Order: sequence, then structure tokens, then C-alpha cells
Amino acid sequence: MKIIILKRDKLGDLLLTTPLLQTIKQLYPKAKLAVVAPNSSAWILKEATFLDQVYAYPQPKTFNFKSVVSIFIQFFIFLKIRHESYDLAIAAGGEYSHRAIKRLLWIGAKHTVSFVPPNKYIKEITYPVSEPNKNMHESLRMLKLLSPIVKSKKKLHSPDIWFVPQKHWLLMAESFLLKNQLKSKRFIVFGLGARREKKQASKEQIIETALYAYKKYQLKTILVWTPGDKNNKNYPGDDALAYDILKSAPKEILPLRASLELTIGVIWHAKKSIFPDSGLMHFAAASPGGVVGLFADTKVSPNPNQWGPLGHNSNYIEAKESIKELGNNFLHKEINRF
Repeated sequence: MKIIILKRDKLGDLLLTTPLLQTIKQLYPKAKLAVVAPNSSAWILKEATFLDQVYAYPQPKTFNFKSVVSIFIQFFIFLKIRHESYDLAIAAGGEYSHRAIKRLLWIGAKHTVSFVPPNKYIKEITYPVSEPNKNMHESLRMLKLLSPIVKSKKKLHSPDIWFVPQKHWLLMAESFLLKNQLKSKRFIVFGLGARREKKQASKEQIIETALYAYKKYQLKTILVWTPGDKNNKNYPGDDALAYDILKSAPKEILPLRASLELTIGVIWHAKKSIFPDSGLMHFAAASPGGVVGLFADTKVSPNPNQWGPLGHNSNYIEAKESIKELGNNFLHKEINRF
């Protein structure tokens, strides 16, 4: 049997799809399992031993000559997939998406699975699935897509999120640590998220956390952020916030303004990471040290019940309105659990 999973979303969304992929491989170990996803996120699955093939297609954001070329490349990739004659294609997502279904049908599989609203009929979808409870975690919602093809009555349990960084990323991180006289597991990573202000710790909270971690456990803090200006529409950065913190930062805080590859490598060596709800939070959740995710104002923002970090060393803190309202000592209990 040949099974292919379509995933259109960003980094964190694809990471949360890895429990579904692992479950399919456990249920059908002899099946050929493939994923088709945008170039921007497909690289996450490069080291995945539970996959047999990954198709990556370009996804242009602006219309120009390069975007026209990308459209042709995308066309030929889906033509190649159609030639493979997949038995089953699944639109992996936590909710109904007409765009996902459109691409799903490009695959030309014998059978198709997707979330479809009860009041909507799409004849090309072989197995329409009703959307589960909105408050259910995204990873568990996607497992519901297997209900038409799993005959067992046993409840499916979601595995932990999966990711393995490439070896040279870890070597880059080791060089950075050596240069700064740091050892693996002897530091914490504190991440910024300026575009998520309500979920962002204040300068005072970050400095107090760093001082406490070092005074009590001799753990230094590496401050990481996305390079660039926060007004960049495509890739908002946190330079302004980071430089403001570093102006008054004690020696216990070390800056890391780096590529995603080096940042992930450093996270993998950390005792623990602390991140606002973001793609990096989910990467950190898959790391050996795990993560403390920061959530706030969940009446209007993503709820941790649905988007919280997965992983045996990961948990989250939720504030009613803003992380800043929790005071400067709000992470002390978490640090004591490290």
C-alpha cells in the first residue's frame, strides 16, 4: 500500500504532524509512506526514518519571474506524484481547508481523506471526516483522520513530537559553546517573540530568571532571537527587543543572533529552553531538555490545550492577559524542576 500525506502549513504545524506520521508507520509498517510539503518546512523531515519519501515543492509569496518558474516546478512535482499512483492521500490539518483539498485532489490517489464540514459534500473525497472538538490538541485532531482506515477499536495515543537536527548543526553549536566556554546542559535558552507581545517575557523577567538560574544552579542563559526588524512582513525579527535587553544584561546572559540551524543546534545542548508559543517552541519540545512554553490571553490567542508543546520534558505556563503580569519570579519553580 502507498500512503501520502499532504501538509501545507508552517514549521510548527509540520512538527505537530510527526505524531500522525509515526502512528501511520506503526499501524502499516510495510506501507510506503510519503509526505508532500512546501520547501520552507519539508526539510524538517529530512532525517525521519519513519518516512520512505518526502516531496518538497516551492511556494512563492510574490508574483514575479521566479514565482512563474516555481509554479511550473510545483506542477511537475505533483505530476510525478500522480505517476506513482498512491492508494491513499490524506490532507493533514486540524480543520477543513478547501485549499488543502484542492492540492489533495492533484495527487490523484485512489482514495482520499480530509476533514469536511457536515453540511458540505465533496464527491471526490472518499472518506470525509467531521472536525473534532476545537479544544482538542492539534496532534490528536489529526489522528482522527485515521478513523476511516483503522479497524481496531483501541484508542490511538499520540506519540511525542519528533525532530532530529542534522549533525553539522550540532557541531556548529559545539563550536559556539566552546568559544563561549560553555558546556552542554550547563545553560538554559531563553527565546524572544516580539510579534507575540502578550506571550513575551519582559526585560526584567528575563534578567531575573538568568540571575536566579546562575546563582542557584550555575546555569548561564543564552538569549536567542530572530534577526531583523519586527516590521518585516515576511520574516519579523526581534533585534530591537534583544538589543534593549542586552544593554543592561548581566554577564550571565549571552547573546545568540544566529541562523535557525545554529539556534536549533544550541537548543539541543541546553538544559531547558523557554519560548513563547512559536515554531521554535515546538523544536525545543522535541529536544532532550524540552521546553517551557509561554501562553497568554488564550480567549483570543492560540490555546495550549490545542497548541501546547509535546514532549516528555515539556510543559507550559499560561497567563490570563499577559506574561508580564506574572511577576519577575514566575519561572523560579520551573527552574527548580530542571
